[in-house]
Amino acid sequence: MPVEYLKNSFKKVDERTIEFKIKNMEGSARINVSPSVFLDGKDVTSGSSISIKEGELKEIRKNMDLDILLGESITLRTKLGEPISKGSHTVKVVIKVNWPLWTSFETEFKTVV
Repeated sequence: MPVEYLKNSFKKVDERTIEFKIKNMEGSARINVSPSVFLDGKDVTSGSSISIKEGELKEIRKNMDLDILLGESITLRTKLGEPISKGSHTVKVVIKVNWPLWTSFETEFKTVV
C-alpha cells in the first residue's frame, strides 16, 4: 500500500514520544505487514505503535494483520530511548507487505522539533 505522510501531523507527545500520521493511498484490503520506523536513520520500531483510523494503538510487530480502507489515516507513535533533540529530523516509515502482495512501500519526511 503506497503511503503518504499527512502534512502537519507530526507532534511531540512528551519529551520522549513522537506521533505522526500517514495515509493509505493504494486500496482497501486485509493485509499482513511488517512495519518499520526510522528516526534520523536509526531504527526505532521497537518502541513504536500503530493505529488505523484513530483506533486503539497496537505495538508494532512483524506479521501484523491490518484491515485498512483506501484513504484511511494510520497513526504511528514512537517512544524513544532518550528525549528528542530540538532541530531538524528525518522520519522514514517502511511497510513490508507479506500478504496478499509481497512488496514494500515507504514514505520519508523532514520535520522540525
